[in-house]
Amino acid sequence: MAAETHVTDPAATRRALREELAAGELTTARVDRGYKRIAGAGLPTDLKVAWLGNHTLEPALRQATVSAFLHGVVLGAHSGDYNQHMQAVLDPGSALHAYVPDAIVLSLSLRGLAPTLVSGGAALSADARMAEAQRVFEHVDQWVEAARAHTQAALMVCNFAHPPQAALGLADRRSRAGSAALIGDLNERLARAYRDDPRVHVLDVDFAIANAGRQATWNARMYHLAKMEWNGPGLHAAADIIARALCALVRPAKKCLMLDLDNTLWGGVVGEDGIGALKIEEGDSVGEAFREFQRVLLDIKARGVLLALVSKNNPEDVDEAFAALDMPLTRADFAAWRVNWEHKPLNIESIAAELNIGIDGTVFIDDNPAECELVRQTLPQVEVVSLPRDPADYADLLWRSWSFDKLTLTEEDTRKTEQYRENAARTETLRSATDLSAYLENLGTRVEIGPASERDLARLHQLFSKTNQFNLTTKRYSLSQLSKFADSDDWLFEWIRVRDNFGDLGLVGAYLVDLAAEEPTIDSFILSCRAMGREIETAACNRIKQVVFDRGAETLCADFTPTPKNRPVAAFYESQGFDVVAANEAGKKRHRLQRSDARPRECAALTVTITDNNNHREGH
Repeated sequence: MAAETHVTDPAATRRALREELAAGELTTARVDRGYKRIAGAGLPTDLKVAWLGNHTLEPALRQATVSAFLHGVVLGAHSGDYNQHMQAVLDPGSALHAYVPDAIVLSLSLRGLAPTLVSGGAALSADARMAEAQRVFEHVDQWVEAARAHTQAALMVCNFAHPPQAALGLADRRSRAGSAALIGDLNERLARAYRDDPRVHVLDVDFAIANAGRQATWNARMYHLAKMEWNGPGLHAAADIIARALCALVRPAKKCLMLDLDNTLWGGVVGEDGIGALKIEEGDSVGEAFREFQRVLLDIKARGVLLALVSKNNPEDVDEAFAALDMPLTRADFAAWRVNWEHKPLNIESIAAELNIGIDGTVFIDDNPAECELVRQTLPQVEVVSLPRDPADYADLLWRSWSFDKLTLTEEDTRKTEQYRENAARTETLRSATDLSAYLENLGTRVEIGPASERDLARLHQLFSKTNQFNLTTKRYSLSQLSKFADSDDWLFEWIRVRDNFGDLGLVGAYLVDLAAEEPTIDSFILSCRAMGREIETAACNRIKQVVFDRGAETLCADFTPTPKNRPVAAFYESQGFDVVAANEAGKKRHRLQRSDARPRECAALTVTITDNNNHREGH
């Protein structure tokens, strides 16, 4: 996503501003000053955001911009005219379209849209109030359809906050047309309507404001004066949930959470206190706090985050504790395990290497400030979290973290730990194999290649967003852009799925070929690091050659754009028979393959199946 402006040293400017803004409580005055400082710093923009609605959104816009900045994301901002959300989308000459946003936030006030659902409607019939709720849903749905058709932006739709008062008083919950029932049903319908739409994200502003306090959020005077729907703590809560979602659009979630053990996962020191004295039991207030923390860790793991253990302890003591203690977490929940007396930065690097993930994709949590500071100083790429003194606050610390946020969970996310455990078995097979050919044969790899469709886009967007090693051009496309590629006959957009004797790797790669170019060109080619080096990339390249040359093309072109992380695949196209026809000093290369040289490369250890749009399968 293109930057809007530039400064001499944006990284230094970001650091200085973040330190300044993080130095105290974010009062309204500090948010306003911070917003002006960010806007005036000339920083490259990570995400261009348009804000539309029928209530005053400027305070939330400023708060969200500052909150996102403190979490490393610079938001650009366009504020639409009051109550012109539909017109802005439908008018091609509007300021919205001139801005070309990457994301649009829509927040509508029920008081402005259907006031009788909030107050003054108690005397209406149940059918009349339900018809009003239906009209509201249809209005939002019409806006979403218009925004989908006329923009390429991700759509962030805020749901409706319950008012602090109920129209029918104490009897409200007994009525199917009470405020609670109607607004609750309206919010659930919105969530259901777009659950499978990768471009539309319904943000639970109602939940955020409920946590902050409905009474403290509603200010009748400010609404009547300035149409401010959100105030005080509710304004901060609503802005923060929007900012978190916007950050998740452009910043990949961390891949691995590495944890200390003593006084982190349980109370006490196993090597000194003994297993029987550890605080982890039900019925003990401290033990229950640690159990709650472990349960939240399981929830984080369910998002596709790997858990790893980094502990200075005797391995035998830890093994015995996990075998003896009844805890939410078991040893099987950890993808990697380092229990020894080595310095923790060395163990963190060792685990990252074992899991084949970048150090910058990790979070380290410890209760010991000295250990935390050592990791910060030694491995500045690692996000370090120091636990608070009271274990009762541990779980909330994780809930408040933005590091593991994902807008969509895929099937691959739910199997992440299992997939890494399967990969460890593959590595063990490699160690015992006599040569590479024997290793590949023993894996029994089955590759399926098929056309990208709407149901695959969430996972494909993940791959485009976070794949760094086998990524030959490192182009980061939005969901809407990927959707257009999938629907266009001018592009060959196909996914790669893999399974073998050890398990299902899932959807691990994709390629994008511009068929309409003067010379068909491979625009993007990505493959998960878990699938590299197994001839899968060769099978995919064979498929590209087959499709392009079967269409009658005489040449096929491909580019390589170097990054700090994709150097290992710099010569990939040459290995597939392409000639380098242009190169510069930075390492960027243009390749060309002639039809006469387009022989498929051997990948005999694989079984490859091609699935077309009609689900016809062809194996070879």
